[in-house]
Amino acid sequence: MRRKRHDRGDRKRHDSRAVAGRGAAEGEPSEYKKEASGGNAIEPEQTAEHATAAHVPVLLDEVTFLLRPRRGGWVVDGTIGMGGHAEQLLETTGGESRLLGIDRDPEALARAARRLERFGARVVLVRGSFRHLRAIATNAGVERAAAVLLDLGLSSYQLDASGRGFSFQGEEPLDMRFDPAEGDTAAELLGRLAAEEIEVLLAEYGEERHARRIARVLVEQRRRSPLRTAADLVSAVKRAVPRGAWSKRTHVATRTFQAVRMAVNDEPGALAEALPQAAALLEDGGRLGVISFHSGEDRVVKRAFRALEGSGFVELEPSPVTAGREETAQNPRARSAKLRVLARREAA
Repeated sequence: MRRKRHDRGDRKRHDSRAVAGRGAAEGEPSEYKKEASGGNAIEPEQTAEHATAAHVPVLLDEVTFLLRPRRGGWVVDGTIGMGGHAEQLLETTGGESRLLGIDRDPEALARAARRLERFGARVVLVRGSFRHLRAIATNAGVERAAAVLLDLGLSSYQLDASGRGFSFQGEEPLDMRFDPAEGDTAAELLGRLAAEEIEVLLAEYGEERHARRIARVLVEQRRRSPLRTAADLVSAVKRAVPRGAWSKRTHVATRTFQAVRMAVNDEPGALAEALPQAAALLEDGGRLGVISFHSGEDRVVKRAFRALEGSGFVELEPSPVTAGREETAQNPRARSAKLRVLARREAA
């Protein structure tokens, strides 16, 4: 079942707004003209409210066109972040839809609440992980959803302003937890894993070709001094990877930071648990959209969708929707984004 991806008359254009929402970590550029954010810095004089208003998530038009409920109903955003996708979906459905927004990051929820305040009772926000999607939805009174969205990237706030070491630029504490009150920090994780375990982590989650060398250097470095900051991790990666193997497009530590972040937050485990719950939550004709930024995540989504196709679901496009040339030119962080959409078939 193929459907056209774009309807220029049905969508608002946002080409003049280029600051990214989610999807930051895997696309952080290697050139540092704006060192604080990899080319998408929020100017220092801007307030938090201005920063929130400026954020536009990746594939905004595509998500709006493909997931916007046509007949009202609940929209569930399992990774609401800065609220950009949610805001647009609520705007385009008038007063006919309500939104359940979920996020593990309390600061992200607070910023989303400010952004979505004007929608009043149409918005319900819950702190939690989308791996518990079904239970959260039930507690919020959501029996069926017209649309569910899972955006698997970082928000620009988390990368640029959270102070938790998601970015490899700066001396931030090496934390990387989405929920700062839950689980081990990145520093704690890397401080206790054996070199072989770090190697597997980097190879599996980051697809890092130099995983063994990096793991060995990390263990050697922590023997001299504990890993405490993002700069400590960057230093180890730079020493481990031969200079001639550094990418000209992305920072040499991109894959390492991606892999460690995914491990700290158990992102693969949460995704595997969330996908069947999200599909089961859909009403007839409802749609589930997942934006991934990592080939391993995209494979998990692809396999899950294909497994569901024989039980009343259909994937709208055989290939993922990706950002166009104009969006990637304005926002390099969007270049690795892939959107897949699954629909529950209408009842006969």
